[in-house]
Amino acid sequence: MLYGLHFTIKTNEFNFIKKGVNRIMSIDKYQLAEKTLVRYEKLYGPNFRKVFSVANGYISRELTDGMVAGIPQKTLLKQKELWVVPIVLTKKAGGYGEIGAILIDDLSHAIVGASAKEEVLQKAELLFNEKAKAA
Repeated sequence: MLYGLHFTIKTNEFNFIKKGVNRIMSIDKYQLAEKTLVRYEKLYGPNFRKVFSVANGYISRELTDGMVAGIPQKTLLKQKELWVVPIVLTKKAGGYGEIGAILIDDLSHAIVGASAKEEVLQKAELLFNEKAKAA
């Protein structure tokens, strides 16, 4: 199974299975994440969750661990509604900041553009090194 979610009653944890890697999240963190998604969905509309999911799927397939989708922003480009989704380096990866972006069509949810992989990885390394020097 590539993607899945399993709840363990004994430990009160959610166990996410993604590409064979198990990730554990407590029920409290899961509920907080769910509340945040619901709040953003009310603010940005019903496509928000799908766009967020598509972006995170792209990041997990094409990039490395320690990167996630940021908060998508809707924009209009040549009469076409698109979502601009920042690619964010997480704190656990050694830094926090935007290192690229993904463009997703609002109607089809297809990825229509993204920052070059090499550029994203270079920015991640630069941000990581900046944070390491500051520490």
